[in-house]
Amino acid sequence: MGNNLLYVCSPYRGEIRRNKEYARELTRAAINSGFAPVTVHLYLTEVLDDNKPQERSRGMAAGQDILKRCAYILLGEKYGISEGMKEEITLAALKGLTMLYEKDGKLYHAGTEKEAIPN
Repeated sequence: MGNNLLYVCSPYRGEIRRNKEYARELTRAAINSGFAPVTVHLYLTEVLDDNKPQERSRGMAAGQDILKRCAYILLGEKYGISEGMKEEITLAALKGLTMLYEKDGKLYHAGTEKEAIPN
């Protein structure tokens, strides 16, 4: 069996309640599609204060370390792309991760309508 780790990339800052619910929706869709999702901004923000620059920096570094171990990144762009997301997407592209998007609870390869299934 291949690496089915999927990094959920979606906004956190701004409308935090809405953005956390969106992250949960993306995580649920990934699980239902057979992936093993990692949604770091749902749990790292529980122990680190995103409003404190040093803590945010440590959280971003930890998330990027986790991202490097994933085979997929799920791009949650429904509410735009935040600065943190831009960094994660750039790193994912450099590492050659497969980029996916969600539509109606299903995951698809970015730029296509081909449904995504884990390796």
